[in-house]
Amino acid sequence: MKLKFILFFLLVSCQKKNQFINVTINLPSYNQSKYEISFQNINNDDFFITYWDEEDNKLNSDSKNKSNEYIVIPFLKPSTNYFFRINSKKNISKLYTFKTHDLPENFPEFNLNKDSLFSFSGYLLFRTQMDPGIQFLMDDEGKIIWYSMSDSAFSRPFNISNEFSYISLSKKNIIHELSYNGDTLLTLNMVDDEIHHEITTSSNVYDSSKVYIGLTYEYLLNPNSEVDSIIGDGISVYNNSGIKIWSWNIFDHINPYNEKYKIQNDWSHANGVEVDNDGNFLISFRNFSQIWKIDSRSGKILWRLGIDGDYFLKENEIFYSQHAIHKNNTNNYMLFDNGARDYRETSRALVFSLNEKNSVFNYIRSVFLPNDLFTFKQGSVYNIDDEKYLFCSSTNNRIVILNSNGKILWDLESDHSFYRVYYIDKNNLFFNQNN
Repeated sequence: MKLKFILFFLLVSCQKKNQFINVTINLPSYNQSKYEISFQNINNDDFFITYWDEEDNKLNSDSKNKSNEYIVIPFLKPSTNYFFRINSKKNISKLYTFKTHDLPENFPEFNLNKDSLFSFSGYLLFRTQMDPGIQFLMDDEGKIIWYSMSDSAFSRPFNISNEFSYISLSKKNIIHELSYNGDTLLTLNMVDDEIHHEITTSSNVYDSSKVYIGLTYEYLLNPNSEVDSIIGDGISVYNNSGIKIWSWNIFDHINPYNEKYKIQNDWSHANGVEVDNDGNFLISFRNFSQIWKIDSRSGKILWRLGIDGDYFLKENEIFYSQHAIHKNNTNNYMLFDNGARDYRETSRALVFSLNEKNSVFNYIRSVFLPNDLFTFKQGSVYNIDDEKYLFCSSTNNRIVILNSNGKILWDLESDHSFYRVYYIDKNNLFFNQNN
């Protein structure tokens, strides 16, 4: 009887040991910070993968239930040894290990200086403007924890999504929605438009349906020349089938020759579009130093904010050549006020609210970059928390985090310039972290 029990125990143990068979480790060529683990799950029950590095930083994959499956483990640091086990309710696989590759030779280089007492729990999302393109996440220690290569350099439009993904553009009219593990979720070919500067997504515009919103170039023949056209801007909205459901053209609403804005080839130079809380559009015009609000159904210009706009601004409230208009953590408006060489050679975060009914501008706060970080073009600012500000000083190849008093807490210098840098909360990634 004792012998039978031992044999039974050994048989069961062997079965458990062999629940996960034919395990292979695959490295996608386009994304060397994630690995695909392929195997056969002979018991066909729920499973997930636990993986960790040499410092015992542990991550769990998502859970699946299929007899033959592969599972992705993302967010792997370069040049690092990793260990993993496949888990089910009844079984744990043997220990596997692999080492991740080094960063590509053309990867940006960085030099970080930081306050020893300062840290942040999320990640910074970067994207290069070189060929091939690289998207990557960086932690507060300046370490790369994820990256993905592109076949070619994505053009400038770039935004985060609320669905564990980010939105980008290639070839001026092809929208991509990509998950952080490098998979393409959606590709839309916008054949009728030339999209520039900004592409975003929202479910707060038309009947809670997800739409894709992009800035477009629009053209008006210049009567002073037989050849030249005035380049203006528009907004195009697409559904997830790539069908244009709404559009707006600045020339349908104002005549450039009846306005105070200087007539030039690149006339309005829009550089940002966002959806306000009421489902209407905010559009930033760099060359006007104005933010406009556009009714997302009628196309009516609801207001203009800035120089010669509909709101009275004191001298310290005027902004120049601004970027990155959005609602911040406290539901106030925030923009990156670049400043201007002819007026104020300082850049800042400008935080404000608006009483739209009475056309009243309410100044809340300014957080100024040091003078040597003035950037007359490009750039961005976003909150890390209510009192911390993430700045991208594009012309200086610097990414800095300041507190509300303007003290630099985190200072990253690169050999590359970045148009924008976003802060990503860990809760907005799809994996679970168990420290």
